[in-house]
Amino acid sequence: MTRIDDLSGPDRRILLHDLRRTLGPGWLPDVLVALSGGPLAYTGLLRTLRSYEVPRGRRWPQPVIQEAVLTRTLRWMQRRGLVEREREPAFPFGTVYWLSPAAKELTDLVAPMAQWAAAHEDLLEEDRRAWAERRRRKNGGGNRRPRSG
Repeated sequence: MTRIDDLSGPDRRILLHDLRRTLGPGWLPDVLVALSGGPLAYTGLLRTLRSYEVPRGRRWPQPVIQEAVLTRTLRWMQRRGLVEREREPAFPFGTVYWLSPAAKELTDLVAPMAQWAAAHEDLLEEDRRAWAERRRRKNGGGNRRPRSG
């Protein structure tokens, strides 16, 4: 294993770029956290990811993952050695997923990121507002009048 101190600045940037690509799917951190408690069947994982509770008084919407997005995320993670899976040998033929040793290490890095997010919630709220405004403009502002005739 190479130590970060042994790498040049450009090498570090290349590694960070590659890491960003590996961590590409938006739901990857959520899957890491959900599976950090141990193996889960696909349906249990989906249920866990859909069980977010938005505290009273919060203004942001509850994130909802679609089955196709979870499937793509799990395949992505499996191809990169972050998730392992096993299909149940008997009916109802469910699939169980768990984190690889490398992914377990990665989950240790997600917790400090969540702590940072909690400490800088104002920055996240500003980004949410900007995202909502861009979406509103893209969709024509939502003030379209119906056509007559």
